[in-house]
This record gives sequence, structure tokens and C-alpha cells, in this order.
Amino acid sequence: MVKNIQKNLTNIVIIIGLVSSIGVGFSKFGKLELTIEQLSTATAPDLTGIETNGFSIMDNTTQIAILQREIQLLNLQLNELKISSSNPLQ
Repeated sequence: MVKNIQKNLTNIVIIIGLVSSIGVGFSKFGKLELTIEQLSTATAPDLTGIETNGFSIMDNTTQIAILQREIQLLNLQLNELKISSSNPLQ
């Protein structure tokens, strides 16, 4: 009688383990399906504005030339301030 109860309990534990394993498998499959669905509806970012903003290669050369001229102008202004005797910071 005790062996019969032990055998039945063993069978019940095995069945519960199998059912829970199948449940976990279906849960993982559902998550995988959801991820695939989200990825299939995703779109690539819009890159059309990259060529028209200030980061394009053509604009950079122009910007560099402008900045170099501004640096030259600022250096000239600094030299004028240094030469000027009315400069209170001197």
C-alpha cells in the first residue's frame, strides 16, 4: 500500500513537472513571437536630413574656412587692444 502511494506521488510529480515545462515553453514561444512582431513593424530612422544639416562634408570645409577667418580677425583685434594705450586691462 505504501509503495502504491509512493508510486502514485512519483507519477503526479512527474506529470506536474511535464505540464510546467510545457507551460514555460509556450511562454517563451509567445515572447519570441511578440519580439518578432515588434521587429517586423519597426522602421529605419529617417536619414534624409543628414545631408542638409551642418554636419555634411561640404558644409564642414566652408565652416572651417569661416572659423579660420574669425580666428584671424580676433587675433588682430587682440593685437590692437594690446597696442592701444587706452586699454584699462593692460
